[in-house]
Amino acid sequence: MKQKAAHTASEQIMKLVHSLGLTSGERLPGERDLAERLGWSRNTVREAISALAARGLVEIRMRSGVYLCDSGPDAICTGQRSCGDAVDALTVLGPALVERVCTRCTDDDHERAERVTARLGRALVDRNPHDAWLGLMAFYGGLAQSTGNALLEHSAEEVATAGLRACDVLAGNELPHEALQTFFAAHVEMLQAMRRRERIQARQLAEDSLTAFGRMLQVAGYAPQEATHDA
Repeated sequence: MKQKAAHTASEQIMKLVHSLGLTSGERLPGERDLAERLGWSRNTVREAISALAARGLVEIRMRSGVYLCDSGPDAICTGQRSCGDAVDALTVLGPALVERVCTRCTDDDHERAERVTARLGRALVDRNPHDAWLGLMAFYGGLAQSTGNALLEHSAEEVATAGLRACDVLAGNELPHEALQTFFAAHVEMLQAMRRRERIQARQLAEDSLTAFGRMLQVAGYAPQEATHDA
């Protein structure tokens, strides 16, 4: 919970930086000012700034303050490409996992997938890309584990890590509400098809939901327009 608060605070700090029009090398508001503006404790703000410094977004100068680093267009484009690559990889891997486990899942496996989907739905309420990606990869990571194939598990972990890093670099924009609804509706339909053991339909719905997820990230500026598959 403490780590999540620091992550949320770090996103809000970067939003404030953008709204203030600060550029590379300029000083951020002080710790106390940030805490008052954003409604966080000074300890949480301090942890958030440390996290931003670890990501190379700000520089902490002793006895001077916190300064915005040069993230610039190149860093943004790199982050978008990384996010696009992660979604593209998941669009290939995810439907294959769904098809592979669809007819093999036990009732316990289905119930576990439904619990993870319920958590994903709750994560989407805040329209936070970091939490949305975590929830989505918890689902597909669970499918990879159920295959018993270590290479598939490792592949899912690599995709999860790549997407998470990109979301952190690009932290700022909320995910669009209508696009979230489109994605989640397709995801739930896929889960229902898996329950019915309709392998081909479940795979198609997985492709549809992940394509919708990719388009949602495009609209929010987290992935370049050409990065995800067209339906």
